[in-house]
Amino acid sequence: MLHRTTNRRLDDFAREVLFEPLGIADTAWNGFSNGIPAASAGLRLRPRDMAKLGQLVLNRGQWNGRQIIPETWIRDSSLPQIGRPDGIYFYGYQWWLGRSLVDKREVPWVAAMGRGGQHIFVVPEFDLVVVLTAGLYDNLALAWVAVDILNRYVLAAVRN
Repeated sequence: MLHRTTNRRLDDFAREVLFEPLGIADTAWNGFSNGIPAASAGLRLRPRDMAKLGQLVLNRGQWNGRQIIPETWIRDSSLPQIGRPDGIYFYGYQWWLGRSLVDKREVPWVAAMGRGGQHIFVVPEFDLVVVLTAGLYDNLALAWVAVDILNRYVLAAVRN
């Protein structure tokens, strides 16, 4: 379970409480010039480890029968907290919240959208986690290319 910490670095806390229980050992976390990791960016994981985080969310915080993250936090983090001005997507706690049109019905998803095209999509309705990686760090439009890939190819393939 998550617990309060004092005077602990974010990367140490994440390693102990999240990464070790998930079997994630190969991480890099860029941060500020003082060496402290940035909470909102810079975490580098292998695609299979990104998928583990998505599966943890899909399983409402459980991993191999053990509650790693409180189910209430998973639920609350994937509720809309703020919206984009265009009204298309919402943002929870570090998760983008969107929806796709599949067979004329809306299918909600949550996604971690990282710089350069690193994405984790969680689609509960299809019991699905999708990881996409890319390396176009100077192209902000790449984030929405991943949504197009999700809609056109992935969801089209699994809808039946």
